[in-house]
Amino acid sequence: METVPSAVLNKEILGRLDIEALCSLACVNRALRFSVESQALPSLSSLHLSTISPDGQTLIHILGRCKGLCSLTLNCLRLQDHSLCPFLTPRIRELNLWCCSSLSYQILASIGHNCPNLRVLMLELADKESPHVFENNLAIMLTSCLQLESLSLKIRGFGVEVDACAFQSIIFFLPSTIKSLKLQPVLERDAFFLIRRVGRNLMETVQPPILTSSYYSSFNLRSLSLVLDVITDELLITITASLPFLVELDLEDRPNTEPLARLDLTNSGLQSLGSCHHLTGLSLTRCRHNHQGTFKRVNDMGMLLLSEGCKGLESVRLGGFSKVSDAGFAAILLSCHSLKKFEVRSALFLSDLAFHDLTGVPCALVEVRLLWCRLITSETVKKLASSRNLEVLDLGGCKSIADTCLRSISCLRKLTALNLTGADITDSGLSILAQGNLAIMNLCLRGCKRVTDKGISHLLCVGGTISQSLTTLDLGYMPGISDDGILTIAAAGIGIIDLCVRSCFYVTDASVEALARKQPGQEKSKQLRRLDLCNCIGLSVDSLRWLKRPSFRGLHWLGIGQTRLASKGNPVITEIHNERPWLMFCLDGCEIGCHDGWQFHESGFI
Repeated sequence: METVPSAVLNKEILGRLDIEALCSLACVNRALRFSVESQALPSLSSLHLSTISPDGQTLIHILGRCKGLCSLTLNCLRLQDHSLCPFLTPRIRELNLWCCSSLSYQILASIGHNCPNLRVLMLELADKESPHVFENNLAIMLTSCLQLESLSLKIRGFGVEVDACAFQSIIFFLPSTIKSLKLQPVLERDAFFLIRRVGRNLMETVQPPILTSSYYSSFNLRSLSLVLDVITDELLITITASLPFLVELDLEDRPNTEPLARLDLTNSGLQSLGSCHHLTGLSLTRCRHNHQGTFKRVNDMGMLLLSEGCKGLESVRLGGFSKVSDAGFAAILLSCHSLKKFEVRSALFLSDLAFHDLTGVPCALVEVRLLWCRLITSETVKKLASSRNLEVLDLGGCKSIADTCLRSISCLRKLTALNLTGADITDSGLSILAQGNLAIMNLCLRGCKRVTDKGISHLLCVGGTISQSLTTLDLGYMPGISDDGILTIAAAGIGIIDLCVRSCFYVTDASVEALARKQPGQEKSKQLRRLDLCNCIGLSVDSLRWLKRPSFRGLHWLGIGQTRLASKGNPVITEIHNERPWLMFCLDGCEIGCHDGWQFHESGFI
């Protein structure tokens, strides 16, 4: 490397590597360490650290050398205000802070004071302080960041007080430059005030004789995403009347009780969306966390009206429409000729008939997600296979999916993600899948009870493309998976970096040992980054010894909840943490990465 010109080394080699590769390269020798620290890190304009949870000391070690950052993305699970504030500078244009379990609301004010040129802000906070504290700090931030174009604020937690009034003050301080707004949670009544004020400001700011989209370009909310207590007709009518040039609309509600007829979404609300002639993305979902409710006042007629008024839709996501049948969903598929993404959740009457005519029309679908639609069978998959551009196929919870459709799936050469959660597939089906020319990177077989260790061998050992391309594999809740299957993964799954085997009761210490001994002996072989062992009751405390150095060199996240390993205060875990400050232990049963529930269990982390 000493013979490589400095300019070539820094621009053509180091400049193309991510932060993890740079850190690894710096460990090779002093010359490379000097190049990384003096040239590569200071020249970085963006840094993305969402897959790991650095502590304050690690963050200082990395960011202290990154003097030119304009874009910063961090997982803040182990960070406090004082660790982050030194890196909030006027140079920052984009700031994405995930899982801020220990950050206070004061961070909002700090962002406003230190990042006045901010254009994009995404902040995910835990509900810990009073709404008054949040409002004050939010107002300081909004009045300081006058060039803000995209704002996403999420408050996660049980806090009823915050739910009631968290974003009331945002109505008065929201910069006119905002084009994308995402808020969670918001009461419907506060959403009314916000939307009407934005619409009123729009009309007051721009009053030409003939209103066209060009006049709105400097002051126009193009994307709106809200998590509400309830979605109503009046809210949708207000949105369409106040924001006529809306391009993306994402609404989710979480009612605690069944909404009254006059305070719910009906066909009329869907019909009003036809006034948004520029709408290309639509998401309407009713979450069932708080109440087992659905949009009972919307039927096929509502979907027909929507499909006629919004034929330019490119992305549709619908959840909780329990009264809509095949006719309603088929109207969307057949009327929206530019449709690329189609997702339906918990549709009781969605069956194969909705996709019957799909082969007779031009199909631009790239992503299809049919989740927990019990009437969907393999016949639908065969119809979808006519869309050769399909990249994502999510059939999670469709229990009638069987081996008969896997040959059709194997013909989808652009497919990169496949979810078969709960499907009725077998080892023979996985053999068919492996023989195709599929470059699948993400495969979920969770809850496929007829798949055994033999099926994993078929999948990875026949020499197909999938054995080389697979990076994420979910084998959770599969009684047929044991140590033999994990040994196969350790030997043949050379590209797998995320592995879930939660609630696989026949996985023992031998599996942990096999994964720990996995070495990058081949060119494309990679180390595990995230491993989910939650509720693997066959594991003993002795398996912790395999988590010490030098095993699992690339591991960032480990889920050991509901196992014998998850004893809080265990000195072995403390020792491992001291050796590996980058490694995050989850002792509380979260899914990989703790993207859901992180705000409730910080005591379960070290």
